[in-house]
Amino acid sequence: MRILFIIIIAASFIGLSFVSKTKTADKSKEIKPVAGSFAPVVVLELFTSEGCSSCPPADNLLLKLAKLDSNIIPLSFHVDYWNRFGWEDPFSKSEYSDRQRAYGGQFHLESIYTPELVVNGEYELVGSNQAGARSAIKKALLEQVAVQINISEVKMIDGLLQVTVESSGDLKKTDLLATLVQQHAVVSIKGGENNGAKLSHTNVVISLTKQRAEPKTVFKLSPPRDFDFDIDGEGWKLIVFAQKQNDLKITGGAVFNPK
Repeated sequence: MRILFIIIIAASFIGLSFVSKTKTADKSKEIKPVAGSFAPVVVLELFTSEGCSSCPPADNLLLKLAKLDSNIIPLSFHVDYWNRFGWEDPFSKSEYSDRQRAYGGQFHLESIYTPELVVNGEYELVGSNQAGARSAIKKALLEQVAVQINISEVKMIDGLLQVTVESSGDLKKTDLLATLVQQHAVVSIKGGENNGAKLSHTNVVISLTKQRAEPKTVFKLSPPRDFDFDIDGEGWKLIVFAQKQNDLKITGGAVFNPK
């Protein structure tokens, strides 16, 4: 009887030890950021130029692609390396060309080109390739993202658009990019390959800033002087997205509509 009692006590001790270890493991798992726990977001980055005759079909396609799903966020980045060929794109910036070059390195391209469409930083293709774009978007919509973004406050202070962003999820080695976009633009071209054409653009990036991802981040963006910006008006949107520093994969995004 005494031997049986000792065995029972020993077994109970072992069981208690096992339960204790299990709770510790569960607790550590709860505080670890879990990737892929938020709704999918698909950011389409079109690298384009008004000086490129192959770009207008891609510009037009971007708007159509954006209408496929409410979780699709289109962005038009106008590069500046076409400006020397007879027409200076008023939306172009060297920093957008640099952004495209970073993708070129990530995708191991021999050279950058227009029009180029990058989907969530994971897939790249010719911007006018509708079938390829739909395929890449379909894949991206099946992936839950690792970062949830909430644009909690937007206000004007001393001529700057101040934006407060709250983020959760896997923020390690991640940047947050805030973009001010002009929703629509129509431009009559008077030189270069598209001379005489009237071109339409969607969600043209007119201001971009980047910071390392934190649970709370404050951005300050400067609207261009030639853009009739009214914080209470129409014609603009604010888009914030998260992007990994190593492989440039986009891991979350949010849109602020003033109206």
